[in-house]
Formats: sequence, structure tokens, C-alpha cells
Amino acid sequence: MKIKDIKKAITYIQDYRYNAALNKEAMEVLANLEHSKGKLPQNIKEQCDNYAKNTLGDIKYAPWLYVYSLMRGEFKHGWIPDNYYGKIVLPKSNGISGTPAQIKNISGSLLKSDLFPDLVSYSSGIYSASASNDVLKPEQVKDFLFKDHDTVIYKLNSSFQGKGIHFFNKDEFCLDKVAKLGSGIFQRLIVQHQIFNELFPKPGATMRLTTALTPEGNVDVRGAYLRLGIGTDEFVKSSTNIRVGIDLDSGALFNNGYTSDWFEIDQHPTTKKTFKGVVIPNFKQACEDVIALHKNYPFVQSIGWDVIINEHGGVEIMEWNAVHNGIKFTEAIQGPMFADMAWTDKKFIAA
Repeated sequence: MKIKDIKKAITYIQDYRYNAALNKEAMEVLANLEHSKGKLPQNIKEQCDNYAKNTLGDIKYAPWLYVYSLMRGEFKHGWIPDNYYGKIVLPKSNGISGTPAQIKNISGSLLKSDLFPDLVSYSSGIYSASASNDVLKPEQVKDFLFKDHDTVIYKLNSSFQGKGIHFFNKDEFCLDKVAKLGSGIFQRLIVQHQIFNELFPKPGATMRLTTALTPEGNVDVRGAYLRLGIGTDEFVKSSTNIRVGIDLDSGALFNNGYTSDWFEIDQHPTTKKTFKGVVIPNFKQACEDVIALHKNYPFVQSIGWDVIINEHGGVEIMEWNAVHNGIKFTEAIQGPMFADMAWTDKKFIAA
């Protein structure tokens, strides 16, 4: 077998596994939704199938369309299934230029922003102060980190979905442990706004804002939702979080949110606080800030931003994702987010 044939076979297997895993997730979500919303009507299912085959090019893109349609009660032309987004859209719209988003210790410098709560970067044995990029001697690091902070958070490069996160206090801090963990960024803990404490008192309530850059150079926010911890979680985890949509015009939470299993709820299951009537403070400023940041990095078309509103109403950026910033939840509750983009055009697919 020729090398090119081997490469084709490997690519086929990788794509098959990728689509199979995401579609399995979609069908599990669909089954959960059908418990509360009833079966997906056959005529809507047929619309999803036709759109997947005729517009997107393959029936394998239908399962997430089923989920979106059941949640909204209708099919909408222009929806982007999660597996289509990951395999067709992102390699062309973001490509290798999205990779720097995984290197968390360069975000502030790369995006020319002080909105990241970064303190100290660690990379290849070198510690440096994030604000100035000055290299710190090993014996300086501990005092620098804990001069004004009792506890700091350490995030590994390429960490995501609440994984690769470690907390250090001054007594526990050890350079050898950091070296074993690998490269990353130390950040100060953010005291979240009181409105989030009322929803769930543990720290880490974050907004996921999705921005898009058009070929004409316009950037805007296409989707927004709030993520909250649950139960005994010390910070937000993708495996357990509660998600509630945010109205893009008013900053108000949707009346209903969803568990990590996509069961619909109208109040937080731990605190029993209802979502209706809650308005995110300084939401407009948060949108303006991520739009400005995306303009500072015009090399990718879609970015997911994790944003916190602090105790004073200030906007802080925890991290950004331009490799595979998940869109399935926002597509379901607010989409189609990208109907004006060329991402479903046959010329785009063939490029």
C-alpha cells in the first residue's frame, strides 16, 4: 500500500471516530430532550436529513440538527452541526492560526490586553511576570505570586473544560510541583459579582461569548450563555455545569436553562434560584471588550471567550478558544449564528 493510501485510510478512520463520537452524544441528548419535549416530528426530521445531505453533503451531519430542531420546535436553515463545525468549518476558517489560544501564558501579550487576570507565566523552566514579561528568579516567584493574594490558580497550556486547573496557597506552593505539571499561567482568583453568588455561591461563574469576524472585517457577538457550577463543584466544569442563555440585546438570562445532560430547568438545582428576571451586569461592556480583542487577532473567524464579571462590575477574560470552541448549545438556543457566513456554501466545502 502506498504512503498516500495509508494516510487516506488513517484520515478516514479518524474522521469516522470523530463523527461517531459526536453523533452518539447528539442522539443521547436527543433522547433526554424527548423525555420533556416529546418525539421529534417526522416532517422536521426529514428537513434535517435533507439539509444534511443536500447542503452539508452527508447524512452524518443530521443528528445535531435533530437536537437543535427539537429544542426550538422547528428546523432553521443555516444551522451548523457540531461535527460539521469541527471538521469542515474550523480547519478553513481558523486553521493553524487558532492554535495560540491553547497557549494560555501568552494570551495577554498576544491580544494586547490587561483584561486577563494573569500573574506569572511558566514555560520551559522560565518564570516571567505577565504584566512586564520580566523574567523572575526562582526564589522570587513565591513572594511575587502571594504578595497580594492568599491563593492563586494555575492553568496548564492546552487545558480545557475545567481540566488542568490547580490551586496553590503560599504554604503549599512548590516549584518542583509546578515543573512536573508543565507550562501554564498563574492567575489571581476573581471575586465574582454578587448576582452570580445568588445563583450559585461558589466562584467561577463564566459567560461564554462567541464572536465572529466576517470577510468584510466586521466583528460581533453571535451567541452568549452563562455557565454555573452545581452541587459541591469548586469551579465550573463542562461535565456538570448548568447553562443558561443570555439575551444579546438586554443581557437578561433566558427563563429556562439546561443541565449538562440537556434537561430543561427554570431554577438552579442547588440554590433553587430562578433564572427569570436576572440581568447580567455590564453585559454590553463585556461584548464590546471581546469584540475589540477579536479585532486584535484578525487571523481566525470564530472565537469563544470565557468572561467573568467581577465584584465591582468589571470585565475579566479567563481564556479564549479558537481551536474547537463548542457552538452546539448556542446554535441550539440562539442560532443559526452564522447564516450570513459562507460556511455551508459548496465552494467553501470544496476549497
